[in-house]
Amino acid sequence: MPASRVPLLAIAAALVLVPWLLWRLRGVRRAAPLAVVQIMVGVALGPSLLGRAAPEFHAAVFTPEVLAALQGVANVGAMLYVLVAGMHLDPQALRGQARRLAAPALGSFLLPFGLGMGLGVWMAEAVPGAVGPRGDGLGFAAAIGACVACTALPVLAAILREAEWTGTRLGQVSLALAALNDAALWLVLAVVLALSAGRGAGALSTLALALAWGGALVWLVRPLLARLEAAGAGRDDGGRMLVAAVAAALASGAAAEAIGIGYIVGGFAAGTVMPRGSRAALLARLEPAAAIVLLPFFFMATGLKALIEPDSAAFLAVFAAATAATVAGKVAGAALPARAAGERWSFALALGALLQAKGLMEVVVLAVLLDAGLIGRTAFSALVAMAIVCTLAAAPLARLALAWRGGTQAAAGTGATAAAPRAGG
Repeated sequence: MPASRVPLLAIAAALVLVPWLLWRLRGVRRAAPLAVVQIMVGVALGPSLLGRAAPEFHAAVFTPEVLAALQGVANVGAMLYVLVAGMHLDPQALRGQARRLAAPALGSFLLPFGLGMGLGVWMAEAVPGAVGPRGDGLGFAAAIGACVACTALPVLAAILREAEWTGTRLGQVSLALAALNDAALWLVLAVVLALSAGRGAGALSTLALALAWGGALVWLVRPLLARLEAAGAGRDDGGRMLVAAVAAALASGAAAEAIGIGYIVGGFAAGTVMPRGSRAALLARLEPAAAIVLLPFFFMATGLKALIEPDSAAFLAVFAAATAATVAGKVAGAALPARAAGERWSFALALGALLQAKGLMEVVVLAVLLDAGLIGRTAFSALVAMAIVCTLAAAPLARLALAWRGGTQAAAGTGATAAAPRAGG
C-alpha cells in the first residue's frame, strides 16, 4: 500500500473502536450485547448510513486499497472467531443429555430450516437479485434454510450472562441446544458449499475430499494436539498450545478453502478438536483479541457490502418474511417438543425465544454465502437486518415468556446449577 494511503487505513482502523466505546455506555450495554452493537456499527459505516450521509468522506476513506487491507485483517479476525466458537462446542459434554435434548434440538433446527428452505424457494422466484451468480434452486433454498436455522452460541452465552441466567436450568438447556444447533449448522453449510463448488462428479469429489479432511482432523490432528498438551503438562507453557491452536486453524482453513468449502468452516472445525484441558486457557487468550480487536474489522468489511433499504419493497419483504420464519420456527420448534416432554409453557417458550439469537455467527455465515456466490446482495442485506432484530428480541421475549406464569426465577428453573459462577463476570 502506498505511504499516502496509510493515514486513511489508520482512520478506518480507528473506527473499529466505536462499537466497544458505545457498548460501554450503561444504557447501550443493558439494551444490546456487544455483538449486536458491532453489527449495527459495521452496517452504519457502509453505504446504508455513512455512504448516504457523507458520500465524499466515505469514498475518500474507504478506497479500494484500504478496503483490501481491511479485508485481510477481517479474514484473520473471522478465522480466530470461528476457532473460538468451535472451542465453545463440546460434544463430550452433551453425550449424557442426548436423549433429553434430542426432540427440542431436532425441532429447533429442522423446523426453521424447513421454513427457511420454503422462504428460499419463494425468494428465488419472486425477489430479483436474491440468488447469487453461483446459486441454484436447491442450493439457494438450503442456504436460506441454514441462515434461518442459525443460533449463535457465543452471543447467546453473552445474553445469558447479562440476564444472570447462565446458572439456571434455562441457561444450561439453551446453551446445550445452541451447541447442537451450531454443529448441525456447520455440517449443513459444509455440504451446501461442497455441492456448490462443483456439479456432478465434481460435487462428489468435493464431498469425498471434505470427508477425508474431517477424518484427518479427528484421527490425526486431535491426537497430535492431545500429545502436545500432555507434553507440556505441569509447566507454564500456554504459548505452545496457543501457537498450535492458531497453526491448526490456519492449516485447516487453508485445506477447507482448497477443497471448496471455505476457510471459515475449516477454522470452526479446528476449534472442535482442541484438547478440552487447554480450552479455558486458549479462550482466555484468544477470545478478547478476536471479539474486541479483530472481529470489528470483519463487521466493517461486511457492513460495506450491506445496503439497508427501508424504501425497497424487495428488501422489506425478505426482511419481514425471514424474521417471521425465524421467530416462528425457533419458538415453535423448541417449545412444542419441550412442552411435550413435560416442561411448563413459560419455560418452553423462553427456550425458543433465546434460540433465535443469531449475532455474529449469522453474519459470518451470510458473508461466506455471499462470497461463495450463493446469495445476492438483496438477500444478504435483508438477512443481516433480520439477524440484528432477532438477536435484540431474544432476551425481551424470553423475559416476557418467563413472566407469563410464576415469575422469572421460578420459571427459569434455578436448580443445583444456579450457584455456578458467571463466566466472564
